[in-house]
Amino acid sequence: MTDLPLQSMLTKLAETERSGRLTGLEIEFWSGGGLPPPYYRSEQLRLTTRGGRDIVEFAKLKWDQSFDPPQLQDKWLYPLQPDQTSTIARLLLGSHAFTQTYPEEQNPNIADILSHEIVLTADGSEVKRRYFRKEPEALGPLRAAVNGLIDLARTQGRYGLYHQGNEVSPSRPR
Repeated sequence: MTDLPLQSMLTKLAETERSGRLTGLEIEFWSGGGLPPPYYRSEQLRLTTRGGRDIVEFAKLKWDQSFDPPQLQDKWLYPLQPDQTSTIARLLLGSHAFTQTYPEEQNPNIADILSHEIVLTADGSEVKRRYFRKEPEALGPLRAAVNGLIDLARTQGRYGLYHQGNEVSPSRPR
């Protein structure tokens, strides 16, 4: 049996697949973990809406000791097209990420382990799946589409460098 918030999110996801619009739904893919800073990894791709427009936002954590604290975010913004939105929604639904249990969801209780999350947020509710070490094979086509959006954002999107939420440089990364 599916709980009510999850069922509501799956309905929104199906509507997003049909319309190509997020209409209040936010989809997030996060990968992170590893050794302590500066070796810690954190990468987040969000499909979200800003100013009435659906966008891709990709953020990657980086370290720079000339800042206090030294955590910075490289961030890229790119306009999200309806066919891209529909594709991600279709692949999410088809992967059964939220309706099937995978062995990779079992927490091995190992410190500093790499993990991956998929988060759906809408109307003040959130549903999340977390995978340890690697994502399930069934999510392979979804991961390929996500990586394609990351590549688009990084090569064609608007770049900014952020420290504690404030943009400190709009120039391209080296």
